[in-house]
Amino acid sequence: MHPITTALAQLTVLDLSGTPVRVGSLWADQTRVLVWLRHFG
Repeated sequence: MHPITTALAQLTVLDLSGTPVRVGSLWADQTRVLVWLRHFG
């Protein structure tokens, strides 16, 4: 695995309900595209 992929897989974020989710679990069963969007305003 690429070093960036390994590092991202270890991160934990909150889902819409506030539940912690490990980022790596999002692509455990199939390939995903992650989009980081920053809201200005």
